[in-house]
Amino acid sequence: MSSGFVIAVGTAVLLTMAVFIIVFVAYYQQKQVRQQLALKEMQEQHRRELMAATFRGQEGERRRLAEDLHDSIGTMLSVTKMNLNQIERFSKENNVRLSLQIQKTRAILDETMFNVRRISRDLVPTTLERFGLLAALEELADRATSDDLHVQVDCPVVAEQWPSSLELTLYRIAQELINNAIRHARAQQVVVQLYRFDNEVRLSVLDDGVGFDFDAIMENKQRGIGLRNVESRLSVMNGHVTVDAAPGRGTRVHAQVSLQNLQPATMPG
Repeated sequence: MSSGFVIAVGTAVLLTMAVFIIVFVAYYQQKQVRQQLALKEMQEQHRRELMAATFRGQEGERRRLAEDLHDSIGTMLSVTKMNLNQIERFSKENNVRLSLQIQKTRAILDETMFNVRRISRDLVPTTLERFGLLAALEELADRATSDDLHVQVDCPVVAEQWPSSLELTLYRIAQELINNAIRHARAQQVVVQLYRFDNEVRLSVLDDGVGFDFDAIMENKQRGIGLRNVESRLSVMNGHVTVDAAPGRGTRVHAQVSLQNLQPATMPG
């Protein structure tokens, strides 16, 4: 056997081993990448489940507080008002000053009862449960409208029934963004838009307020809590938010959620 043949065979064996080692290393690296991706997906899924559980807990606590306000405090205020009316009837003929004081007290009670009902509606949006998202948004806009601020709803799509978990998420986002406009933007006009594009729903809240520096707000841990809440709510449903804001030119916030892979769900109890 010639030395050239032996060298050729040895070279072939070495090349085969080198190719085998390269293929093995590439396969091992790909396997590691797949495992890392699977781990990240599991971690992300776990994070979404934790966030969803947190929001369910929040809604449950809101419902409990609303029921306590309505059943306990609301009832006590109603009974107090009835008793006050009886006292007024007894005292009207004998004591004008006392009667005036009772009228003033009744006015305070009426205002307190109104605020209790308002807080209860904010905690648990019964209109959303009974009549759907569009009606709830219109009620929200009507309550937020004042002499200094006009809030309107623009919904060109035909009203349809979406999973209640999605409707509640969009309602809470609108509630958060309208409150931000009232507290911080000094806006005169707020428009809430609700659109559907094929399998995607988009809720937009636009205002003509003073605007803000988005990057500076998000870098400050003490500020931007409302926008972070919006991002957290959307992340549970694999949605995303886009913010178009700058000082002096108002704010546009767009929340988008895909209807694909959404399962019908009941309102958290």
